Amino acid sequence: MYYPDLTPYVYGAEPGDEPALNVGWLDSAYEFPKGDPPVGFLDRLRVVARTGVKQTRGFQVCQFCPDPCASFSLGAWSAEDRAVYQACFADGHYSSAELRVRGNDGRVYASPEMLIHYVAAHSYLPPPAFVDAVMRTDLRVSNEGA
Repeated sequence: MYYPDLTPYVYGAEPGDEPALNVGWLDSAYEFPKGDPPVGFLDRLRVVARTGVKQTRGFQVCQFCPDPCASFSLGAWSAEDRAVYQACFADGHYSSAELRVRGNDGRVYASPEMLIHYVAAHSYLPPPAFVDAVMRTDLRVSNEGA
C-alpha cells in the first residue's frame, strides 16, 4: 500500500483520530529516498514500535524481498512452515501494525511497522522531520507496557 511521505494519513483513520502524516508506506512501483540514518536511529525505532497501534488481522508483505512464505497454503501448515512464517515476522519481512511518532512541532507521523525492515534491509531514509522525531522521542514513554 503506497502513500507518499508527509501526505495526510487516511489508510486506517477513524473518526476522532488525531491527524497524522504518512511516512514509509512504500511500494515497489515507486522510488524512495535511500541513505544512512543517524547512529542509533534504528535501535530507537525498534523501541518506538513496541507500542504498535492499529493492529490488523492480516499482514503486509515486503515487496522488495523474495517472499519465502508465498507458497504456503492457508490450510494446515507443517512445523517447518510455521517456523519460516514466524521468522518472517521476527525480521520485519511481514508486519501487521503501525507505529506513531510525535515531532517537537506536535505533528504526528504514521508508519507501517515494516518501516523498521525498510530502513534496515533496503536503506530507506525517512524524511528528516520523522528521523528527528524518533531521535527525540522519550523512550521511557514509548517503552511503557512493552
